[in-house]
Amino acid sequence: MGATQLAKRFKAKDGIPVSVRLLRQKDAAHLVDLFEHMGPESRYRRFHQPMDDVTPDQVWDEAEKIATAVPEEQLGLIAFSELPGEGEVAVGVARIVWLSDSVAEVAMSVRDDRQAQGIGKRLLAMVLELAQITGAESVVGLVQNDNEPMWHLFEQLPYPLKRTIDGAESEIELDLLKEKEEVGVETAV
Repeated sequence: MGATQLAKRFKAKDGIPVSVRLLRQKDAAHLVDLFEHMGPESRYRRFHQPMDDVTPDQVWDEAEKIATAVPEEQLGLIAFSELPGEGEVAVGVARIVWLSDSVAEVAMSVRDDRQAQGIGKRLLAMVLELAQITGAESVVGLVQNDNEPMWHLFEQLPYPLKRTIDGAESEIELDLLKEKEEVGVETAV
C-alpha cells in the first residue's frame, strides 16, 4: 500500500487545511517538534508518566525509533498544517503497534495549540481504518479515566468499546469487526 493511497486532506474546525500521510523514516524531526509542542498534561496523557526530565537525545532516539519502524511492527499517520509564522509543521500523529496478527495497540498525539480542532478525531478514524486494511480485528490502548476528550472521541466511533478500569486508567479494546449497536460502553472493573 503506497503512501499516496492513504494521503488525505481535510479542514480543521478553524478552517486551517490539514494533510495526512503515512509516517516515513525521515519524519523523526517532525515527531520531535510535535513532542516539543505538547505541554506537560498532554505528554502525561500520551505517555502515562511525567515527561518533564527527558533529554533532547532521549526524545530524538524515541522519535527515530518510531519513524524507522518496519510496517510489520507498526504503522503510523502524520498530519501537517501550514501555521502562521511556522510554515508547514506536524500537528498530530496516530499509530498502531502490532501485538499479534490480529491485534494492534493504538496511540495518538495532537500538539496543544491544535487540539479541539477535530484533528484527533480524524486521525483516530484514519488509523483505525489503516488497522482494518492491514488485518487488525481489534485495537487496544490505555487511557486515563479523567481524559474526557479521549472518551468523547471513543463515543463517536462506530465500533463497540470494551473498557476495563484499573485504578486511574482504563484498558480499552475496540472490536473492528463489529458496528456499535447502541450508544454506551461495556465496562468491567
